[in-house]
Amino acid sequence: MSYQCSNSECANSTAQLPRQAAEKFDYICFLCGTGELVEPAATLDDLLEKVDILPVSLQILPRLQILLNDDNSSLDDIATTTRTDASLVSRLIHVSNSAFYSLAHGGLCSSVEQALTRIGLNKAYSVVGYVAAKQVYCKYLTLYGLSGQKMWEDSVRTAFCMENLAPKIFVSSDSYEYPDPSIAYTAGLLWPVGKMVISQFHQNGGCSALDDITPPLTPHDEKNILGFTHLDVTLALMEKWRFPSQMISPIEYKDNPLRCPGDRPFACLLSLVIASVEAFPVEGDDQEIEDLASGFSPDSETLAITGIRKMEFIEVVWQSIQFIKKGTVVGRLK
Repeated sequence: MSYQCSNSECANSTAQLPRQAAEKFDYICFLCGTGELVEPAATLDDLLEKVDILPVSLQILPRLQILLNDDNSSLDDIATTTRTDASLVSRLIHVSNSAFYSLAHGGLCSSVEQALTRIGLNKAYSVVGYVAAKQVYCKYLTLYGLSGQKMWEDSVRTAFCMENLAPKIFVSSDSYEYPDPSIAYTAGLLWPVGKMVISQFHQNGGCSALDDITPPLTPHDEKNILGFTHLDVTLALMEKWRFPSQMISPIEYKDNPLRCPGDRPFACLLSLVIASVEAFPVEGDDQEIEDLASGFSPDSETLAITGIRKMEFIEVVWQSIQFIKKGTVVGRLK
């Protein structure tokens, strides 16, 4: 944390003074005598430069997405990309050696190439996202009153729902381009990552004004104190790491999906999934699918734009709870 003079004509206006110096002079500039010693306002660029929370596996996602969509890419190209993260390689091999795959292929595999061949490229993409989320959402977010486990569960469930519901979108227009399930998966996984960035920024002493906030930190508080929200941070990160543009607009308009100028059905689906995951957390008594159907009433217009029937939607949300509680091939990675 640094301080500088509020007087733009003072030489200290661009200084980076330690807090001890500001305290010593009662936060009054010792050069001009009139300006206050204040923390410089944080910018999005400052935040992204000072906070490095993206693990290698997360940085792999956009490159892997490009390779999966390129008919000319080879298994060696994808293996080379995933091989850069040791923890990711071990997870891929672990999944490929699970009973589900080892019984079908016989014996154990020990290389990432064999693992990719066994489990398939789309499943490998899900594993990469799963590992990335586990690495990113690992700390308690004091500002937001969220545990890392809770944030991880919600993001993985949202990703699970988006991946499984995106193919069910129905639009009568012949010109509509349906979202790729892997892009839908990534949007569901990463939309809240801005909260983790702001939380780490604060923990690293980035903004003392956040010290007085009573959790949970709201978007209104974020805007007033920082000048931007956690959603702004998420979008900036996605642009910085060159994630596909198809997922940026739906995330930007998740709170107002009917106004999305891009893929409106995708934005509506993301909005509905985020709300349903929040409405039906994993913890608590076991819930039957009938409980979800009677307890959650999605906005009818928003759901209608997706073209997905309510019970189809609810069934996948219920399955996401079982995914976390009981695990699947990927879920066993826990």
